[in-house]
Amino acid sequence: MAAASLHVVEPAAAAARARRQGRLHRGRVRALVAADLIATALGFAGTYAFADIIGPPAVIGPTGVVATFVALATVTWVGVFAAYRLYESHSRAIAPGTFDEIGNLFHALLAGSLVLLVVGQGAKRLAGWSLYTPLEALMFLVIALVTIPVLRGALRIWVLPKLMRPRRTLIVGAGEVGRLVRRKIDAHPEYGLEFVGFVEDDPRTADDVVGRTADLTARVDALDIDWVVLTAKGDSYEDTLDRVRAVRRPDVHLSIVPDYFELFASNAAIEDIEGLPVVSLPPMRLSRSVRVLKRTFDVTASALGLLVLSPLLLMTAIAIRLDSGGPVFFRQQRHGRGGSEFSIVKFRTMVDGAEQQRFALAHLNEMDGGGPLFKIKDDPRITRIGATLRKLSIDELPQLWNVLKGEMSLVGPRPFVVHESERITGWAGRRLETTPGITGLWQVLGRNDIPFEEMVKLDYVYVTNWSLWWDIKILCQTIPVVLTRRGAY
Repeated sequence: MAAASLHVVEPAAAAARARRQGRLHRGRVRALVAADLIATALGFAGTYAFADIIGPPAVIGPTGVVATFVALATVTWVGVFAAYRLYESHSRAIAPGTFDEIGNLFHALLAGSLVLLVVGQGAKRLAGWSLYTPLEALMFLVIALVTIPVLRGALRIWVLPKLMRPRRTLIVGAGEVGRLVRRKIDAHPEYGLEFVGFVEDDPRTADDVVGRTADLTARVDALDIDWVVLTAKGDSYEDTLDRVRAVRRPDVHLSIVPDYFELFASNAAIEDIEGLPVVSLPPMRLSRSVRVLKRTFDVTASALGLLVLSPLLLMTAIAIRLDSGGPVFFRQQRHGRGGSEFSIVKFRTMVDGAEQQRFALAHLNEMDGGGPLFKIKDDPRITRIGATLRKLSIDELPQLWNVLKGEMSLVGPRPFVVHESERITGWAGRRLETTPGITGLWQVLGRNDIPFEEMVKLDYVYVTNWSLWWDIKILCQTIPVVLTRRGAY
């Protein structure tokens, strides 16, 4: 192994960096604590309000005692969340995701509620006060599982990117993977990362390169880097490994994009073989009971959605007819599971006969990746009402009928047009092994901003790593994507 390249950091500079890093960390954590305090206070308010409606009075005891109990309980939750590393994970993750915390949050709420129940039962036995009953604990759990993730997500998406200084990020490797990481960083300001430059040894690469791997430690200090992302080994693997070890210290975070990352999903497991980390992928086996559960969820949710959204669907249909002549719905043949064809239903957002104009506008196609998809951001065929429907994704709602019929699922790979789908062959064709969906992995990660080839890879990852929990996660992630209108055109 090559000798490590060491760089001596001046004590004063190192201390200054540590203080700045500490302020950056504390600022984000304090904002998260404030959001949790507000969310838990709302949880208690909602719990006692519902409890008072169901069986008044909701609480029995002196006003001062009740107020003190609620105040202490609200603050106590911060300690419980800290014990479950819900704040530490926020500062250590390169792309913190609120939904990924649901498991630990649920366990933290169960543990905290158990403590509060013990206190409540003790107060009832000793003084006759009713402060926290099992029913109230259940109601608080349900409310808190909504309010806490919602406030945390809103904080990360809309507040922190505007208030906090982004974490300065250096990417080792300016190849295809490094450029992909940069594009994702630039597309997600909620990650709180600022791309500074690449570290690359290839002399043919010049754009945005701020140094070579031999200068990695020096560049981290000179550029005040908070995060280093290692994306490629290159020809100097051992040297790069030594220098990455040198920059791994308390004030610098390190993330590694592994080889074969295209095969991995969030449900991959990191295991240990005598100190050697091994990434294991879940087996591609879906039991019949799981498939029945997924279908039951699809039928129930789509039927309920059509019922609840029927006023909106009716108003949209009327608006389309008033805005332009032609049918309300747009139908098109798509490839479904196993290559079967079905007719997808969407609200019409273009002028009648828009498909016939496609070839005349082929030179305006803005889709990257060399694939067959055809997309134009300012498509002249889109009607006035159609532009609004697309931005809000309302045009997709009639696909609930396709879901109810079993032709589509709520979550799944994109159902491409037949002539587009026929150009996807080889391993990528496995995307047709499951039912296509209204939303999916590529939709929540960028929608139309993602190149065609990456869409196909994401669909493959979804099909080969499917789980019901992942479907629920994607459905929840779809909501903020629609609200922010990212990649919608």
